[in-house]
Amino acid sequence: MIKTALASLFTLTFCALIQPLYAQSSGSLTGTVTGTVTVTGTVQTSELQRIVDSGTLRVGVNPNFEPFSFIGEGNARIGVDIDIAGQLAEALGVELEVVAPDEFSKLIPMLLDGDIDVILAGMSITFERAKQVAFTDPYFDTGMSLLMHVGSSARLGIANLNDSTALASTLQARNTENQLKIAVTVGKAPALEAVRQFPEANIISYATNEEAVQATAEGKANLMLHDEIFLKLWYQKNKLTARHRLKVLDPPIKPDFYGIALRQGDADWLQLLNVFVRELRANGQVHGYLGEYLPSMTVTESSGSAIPVFDLGDME
Repeated sequence: MIKTALASLFTLTFCALIQPLYAQSSGSLTGTVTGTVTVTGTVQTSELQRIVDSGTLRVGVNPNFEPFSFIGEGNARIGVDIDIAGQLAEALGVELEVVAPDEFSKLIPMLLDGDIDVILAGMSITFERAKQVAFTDPYFDTGMSLLMHVGSSARLGIANLNDSTALASTLQARNTENQLKIAVTVGKAPALEAVRQFPEANIISYATNEEAVQATAEGKANLMLHDEIFLKLWYQKNKLTARHRLKVLDPPIKPDFYGIALRQGDADWLQLLNVFVRELRANGQVHGYLGEYLPSMTVTESSGSAIPVFDLGDME
């Protein structure tokens, strides 16, 4: 009930904010965008106008990234990003079309080709991606964490570590970084971060999160670098077999920020999405949605850092 009330309040606020662009009629958004944008010498209709005219918002989501986008009961796609996408479509007065490719790395090409209108997929805001797409302000703050395979890490002298801040110095002291194997997912921000933080390590890329985490669980990699919530949730669900073999190191080694991605060159559309994001955060709705899927979750701030640490319950 609280979730519904917050969503309804947000929709009313958001609709009021976009009144300068649209006139409301019978509860739906109608009218004409008040301008055009110029991109490389050509004039195009605002993306917002096209979406409203079509009556559909096409949102690209992560194919499998629990709790942000995954298949739930009844084969229905659910998750935090799906809830946010539904709220955005409702505020715009259009239908939602969720598009989930078979691989995360296909999302930006789909956006650039015009197959989707926005990406809402737990996508990290990075400099390299910003060369291709525009990002809104962050709608969610998280961190990149490390999942360790204890057995395979013993010979590197890092198996006893529980604090991620001691990892780099221990590898350096033992001169074993060049033996380190790190699993990452193709197209995800941790793939670049792994190279930056561990330049001598062997980075092993996998097509999906599941393949990367499974390879780590089997000891094919010493570590997996990925989103903290994903790693801790996977550990929770597999702790009967993961216990004593795997562990997540706290705190996260780097802050991470998720943004909504859109095509470059449409200032009106970007501005409106930023208003949406600011209202979303001001009302605490992202953590509200997250709590629906992770009811035991608590959030703290790591010592000496602004990176949030997500406690999902029993990690022993």
